[in-house]
Amino acid sequence: MNGWHSDRSGERRWHTAGPLLFAGIIYLLVAVTPSFPAVIAMLIVAGGWYAYYPPFWTMPASFLSESAAAASFGLINSVAHVGGFIGPTTVGYLNDWTGGMSAAFVFIGTSYLLAGSVVPAIRIRTPQYSATPASR
Repeated sequence: MNGWHSDRSGERRWHTAGPLLFAGIIYLLVAVTPSFPAVIAMLIVAGGWYAYYPPFWTMPASFLSESAAAASFGLINSVAHVGGFIGPTTVGYLNDWTGGMSAAFVFIGTSYLLAGSVVPAIRIRTPQYSATPASR
């Protein structure tokens, strides 16, 4: 639904940032919630962060050339793979260091909040087309 609404409105940045910010807030709340059933419910709700994918993957192609967009997809995936190693390693270290999971949830929530706050800073210019059909 988020991708559909993003397509209809043409707005990408806030449709990407919203789910990330929402997930960050939920993970920070999980860190301070003592009730196990409430934590499970919040983590299920935080799964809505996946809604950021459709508008996120359309952003590079909207303001980069075809070859630059392809290179940006490769860079995004490379950074994601590095994060796939660093994230679990950091969570494990925090769990061992603190003896609990709260610090790990704060780390995860802060990471989502950081990602969600960076996306709105991206300026996407609307392409300007000439009035003549031949120039399109």
